[in-house]
Amino acid sequence: MNYDSFISKRLGGKDFFKTSYYKFEWCNQQKKKYLLNHQDKLLDFGIGESNLMPDIQIIDELTKQAYVYENRVYADNGIEQFKDKAKVHMKEIYDVDCDKLNLKINHVMGAKSGLVILPFSFISKNDYVIYTIPGYSVLPTFAKWLEAKLYPIPLLKENNYLPDLDKIPDRIYKKTKIFIINYPNSPTGAIANISFYEKLIKKALKYHFLIVNDCVYGTLCYKSKPISIFNAKDSNLCCIELHSLSKAFHMTGYRIGFVICNEKLMNIIKEVKDNMDSGQYIPIQYAAIKAYDIEKQAIKKANNYFYQRLVKIQKILTKYNLECEIPDSTFYLYVKAPKSFKTGKDFFKYLLDEGGIYTIFFDDVGPYVRFSMTYKEDKTFYKTLEDRLKKLTRLQE
Repeated sequence: MNYDSFISKRLGGKDFFKTSYYKFEWCNQQKKKYLLNHQDKLLDFGIGESNLMPDIQIIDELTKQAYVYENRVYADNGIEQFKDKAKVHMKEIYDVDCDKLNLKINHVMGAKSGLVILPFSFISKNDYVIYTIPGYSVLPTFAKWLEAKLYPIPLLKENNYLPDLDKIPDRIYKKTKIFIINYPNSPTGAIANISFYEKLIKKALKYHFLIVNDCVYGTLCYKSKPISIFNAKDSNLCCIELHSLSKAFHMTGYRIGFVICNEKLMNIIKEVKDNMDSGQYIPIQYAAIKAYDIEKQAIKKANNYFYQRLVKIQKILTKYNLECEIPDSTFYLYVKAPKSFKTGKDFFKYLLDEGGIYTIFFDDVGPYVRFSMTYKEDKTFYKTLEDRLKKLTRLQE
């Protein structure tokens, strides 16, 4: 049988595997090939999965709740206790009063799941989705599969890695249904300010589109207070924000986060979600509640931990002519490839094949790679990194 003929035309039909390229998986395959052919240790600065375990109190709560008979059932759209605690989290960390702004919260099985639900909730054929590059491709990819039109807008250093809203034509704004942003931003580490949010919100209200802010790195701020888009005026009218416990609480595999927006939008999202999943395991929701119970010390500890790593690695990289700055947020260093490399992908391969240094490449607005501070270290880690960089002759060209 010709199985390719069964692939949905929306997905690209027989060309699906050419057009469905998921960069992170491709990078992971290159990493596996390296490990098969090399005995020496890989220095892994790749995908941002925390190297730390969740706090023991979180694990203990998960274990305790797993023994509760009533917790074995479908969670559907989540337990009220998690929603209530997430409201407290928004107030404590972001100074967002959900009741005052009439904002509702619903759990999602990780922010990635939420980013899939949103285009199914709001996108129709030929709607436009504006998205930033470099960035996380999940929502734009699903929007494309739903036959939307994609409009990328670059994040440039000269604009503080914020999209230039004035460069987007009126004809695009008029056709736009979703404008997705990601602040704090991966891979650049940039933070958006209130004036940017308010300018974007004015555009959304004028042209009648929704703003989605992927705020999974929201608590990882090193020099300023965390900001939510809901700190901005009129945000409750047109904004949706996604939060996650993966980063600051080291709960990546738990797949738990939440979406926040006004009640009318939430009613749509919940109805779609009900048809897409049966909710996250209830003990995991209780573990997330425990994480929020201890969030002040946990967030402070995570921020100190990752910031110290950023300082150490940035110092080493700049010593070997790799251009990067310590970001305001996230646990990434966004590193420009040396002039001898035409693309970030070429530089990624060189670092991996010649140095045993695994990163993630970005070529959307120039040749870059991203170093994640979630690596596993031992006593020789930093010396090994320096020794390997020292031997990479093309860094000196």
